[in-house]
Amino acid sequence: MINNRKILLYNILIIFISTNSLYSKDSSYQLQKRRHKTWFVLSAATVGTHAVLYNTWYKNEPQSSFHWINDNRDWKQVDKAGHVFGAYFSATAASAAFRYSGYNTKKSVLLGIGFSLAFQMPVECFDGKSSAWGGSKGDMLANATGTLAAGLQNWFWGKPRIPIHVTFHKSPYANFRPNLLGSIVPERILKDYNGQTYWIDLNPERMKIRPAKWPRWLGVNLGYGAEGMLGGDDNVWTGSDGNIQDFSHINRYRQYYIGPSISFGHLKKHSKKAIRIIAHITDKIRMPLPVIEYNGNKKWGFHPLYW
Repeated sequence: MINNRKILLYNILIIFISTNSLYSKDSSYQLQKRRHKTWFVLSAATVGTHAVLYNTWYKNEPQSSFHWINDNRDWKQVDKAGHVFGAYFSATAASAAFRYSGYNTKKSVLLGIGFSLAFQMPVECFDGKSSAWGGSKGDMLANATGTLAAGLQNWFWGKPRIPIHVTFHKSPYANFRPNLLGSIVPERILKDYNGQTYWIDLNPERMKIRPAKWPRWLGVNLGYGAEGMLGGDDNVWTGSDGNIQDFSHINRYRQYYIGPSISFGHLKKHSKKAIRIIAHITDKIRMPLPVIEYNGNKKWGFHPLYW
C-alpha cells in the first residue's frame, strides 16, 4: 500500500524527537523512571499509530482471508528502498531511545530491532487481510534488511557509521496523476516515488578507515531513484470516469548517483555550540551537493546541486 511506510515514518520521527528530548544525557530523571517513560512512549506510539492507520485505511475496506501479493516489480523498487530506510530509521531511533534510558549498548540494540520489526509487522497483516491489497514478502524482506542494517552497525560499532538518507525533489509526473502521486507538495513528498532518492553515505572518518591524507569531513554518497512512473508497474490505468488513461509513451527508468558527502560529525564535542549543531546536522542529513548520474536510458548526467 503506497502510504503505509510514510505514515509509519512520520510517527517514527515523532518517537525519535520525543525520546531524544525526554532522555538526553543531561536528564535529571532517575533511571527507572526514564525506562518506564521510554516504554510508555514507544508502546503508546505503536498502538496509537496502528489504531489510526486501521481506522483510516482499512476499517471500511472489503476484507478477505489473509493473502499475499507479489509487488516486487512495482515502482522500480524505489518503494522497497523506502521500506529499508524506514526500518533502518525506526531501529536506529528506538535503539537510541533505549540507550538513553539506561540499557547497555547490546541490549538497546536488541530492543531496537525487536521494536522496529514489531512496529512494522501489523501493517503487512492489515494489507494481507484487505481485498484491495495483500501482504508483501518483498516489503517484509526490505523491512528486515533495514532493521538489520541498523542493528548490526549498532551492535559492532556502537552507532551507525554507514547511514541511509532520503531526499526529495519535485517531479513533473505528479501532474499527470495527482490523486495517486499528490496534488500539493506535502502530499508529493509522501506519495511521489519519482521525487525520492535514497542514499548510502560512506564516510571514511566515520567508518574508521580514513587514509592519512583524506579530509575528515569528506565522504562518498551512493544514491538510487527512478522516474517516469505514473503507476506501480506501468503507466496505464482506468480513470474515475471509466476511461483508460494510457501514458505508456513516458519512459520509466532507474537512476544511479555518485557524489561527495560532507559530515562534520567529528566536531560534535567542539567547545562552540554552533559548531556542534552544524556537526550534528551534517552527520544526519544529506546536504545538497554535486552528483553524477547514470540512468536506465544508458545516459550520463551531471547535477551541480542535487537534493
